[in-house]
Amino acid sequence: MPEHSDPRQDGPGSLGPESENDPEQPQLVLMQRMVDLSVQRTRLAEQRTEMSAERSYLNVERTLSVWIRTALAVMVVGIAVDRFGLSLLQTHGQRGPNGTASDWIGAALVALGVLIAVIPSVRFASYSRIYRRTHTLPHRHGPFMAPAFAALVALFGVVLLVLLLMTL
Repeated sequence: MPEHSDPRQDGPGSLGPESENDPEQPQLVLMQRMVDLSVQRTRLAEQRTEMSAERSYLNVERTLSVWIRTALAVMVVGIAVDRFGLSLLQTHGQRGPNGTASDWIGAALVALGVLIAVIPSVRFASYSRIYRRTHTLPHRHGPFMAPAFAALVALFGVVLLVLLLMTL
């Protein structure tokens, strides 16, 4: 038998037959156990880091959806302001001039809605590109679906804005 045997080969908790003669053997066993625990903790920390990064990506995606919802709401309010001004003019029996304040405010709100849809989409695409350099995307979460939807909302807003401006 070799002079210094590996304590892990003798079974857990056993220091081997030479441990009684070698005063460094218990220290070596403790040091090896500390290294094993350190490796295990590092592995767990890496898993937690990846899970945290995935949660961050999902949070950014959720934030984009909230901004898109806000953009749609601002556009709808712009349409409502424009139509409300039109209905006020028609109730008084007069056809008022084109380009009233409600027309311009409604168009401005629709334009603001378009900006609210575009800017967070660009920021999300940038974050997604950076995220994909170091991490894998979460399951069933492609990097292009959310910005594509935001682009469709912005396109809807631009069409709506053109229609509103044509009626001025």
